[in-house]
Amino acid sequence: MIQEILLLCDPLMVHDLEAVLVGTNPQLVVTRILSGKQLEERCLQSLQKTRILSFGSDIIVPDSVLKRLDCGAYNFHPGPPTYPGRFPSSFFLFDKGTQFGSTVHEMIAKVDRGAIIAVDWFEVPPNMDCVTLNIMSFQSLFAMFSALAPSLASRQEPFDHSDEVWQGRTTTQKNFDDLCRMPSDVNPEEFQRRYRAVGEGPDHALEITLHGHRFRLDNQHIAPDVIIGGKNR
Repeated sequence: MIQEILLLCDPLMVHDLEAVLVGTNPQLVVTRILSGKQLEERCLQSLQKTRILSFGSDIIVPDSVLKRLDCGAYNFHPGPPTYPGRFPSSFFLFDKGTQFGSTVHEMIAKVDRGAIIAVDWFEVPPNMDCVTLNIMSFQSLFAMFSALAPSLASRQEPFDHSDEVWQGRTTTQKNFDDLCRMPSDVNPEEFQRRYRAVGEGPDHALEITLHGHRFRLDNQHIAPDVIIGGKNR
């Protein structure tokens, strides 16, 4: 029986995710990991009967830590196996894709390349914007997390692998930054394509350099409420 889960996630999600895990195993200890420093400090101690779960977190777990875990580590990736890496929704929209999804996979040293456990595919309506697609993706992730929680919170054995495999390039922060930088001669069609993929500021913002000056689009999009765990976010 697993004794402890190190939960890597956004602070806004931690209460709902912890409640799901403890609801299936009341004896489980859930340790919230909100930074790389917290992870480093916790991993100075024993990792026996301990599992790591990462839910949309950008914290990198060192290979030395992964090798010490006897219950494995699993990542909930907010994109399908065809879009490994950073900002999968933005690159999917830029590519004008029609089928998106979310992925659960084993964590290994190479980012988003571990064996895949499960994928939830869903169709994306035409003209979907980045904000709404991210909401759909995290709702999909939460549903998979809830479905797998009884096993994640108790079962020490590794999960069976699915037939799904990773495909395509693993996108990076640099790839996303390049997507945000529009050429000075951008035409209306290319502007709309990038705008749809990137969305609006402050974290997602198109920029353009004209006559040595950089201009950044940081107007705000009013996003709908996100319903996760029966609560508005």
